[in-house]
Amino acid sequence: MEANKVLRLTAKARIDPADRLRFIQMTGELKAIVADEGPAQVLSYDCYLKDPHTGECFITEAYADEAALLSHLKLIAPISAKYQIPMEISRFELCGELAETTLALFRDTYGDMFEHYRFRI
Repeated sequence: MEANKVLRLTAKARIDPADRLRFIQMTGELKAIVADEGPAQVLSYDCYLKDPHTGECFITEAYADEAALLSHLKLIAPISAKYQIPMEISRFELCGELAETTLALFRDTYGDMFEHYRFRI
């Protein structure tokens, strides 16, 4: 793994507190996929609830490279479709170098909530 290829993702979101248990169950299934992908591809994958009564959560992930991120997104799509838990995304940030096509995907999906930090110093 090359350090300059690592991608870091953070997102701040809100779910309906009524969906909290389903969200926790979905996250468990997503983490099982992450375990199968292995620690060389998905470097970290965590979700934190600020307060179960408000449904505010913070998601932080890291991937070995762009290919690992894109592969992960394909693998988790069926789980996301299965649960269809509405999430209000207030911030979505990606750090690291990405192809323009990948950036366009995130810009189209998250609009003004998306921020990209390309240059590591």
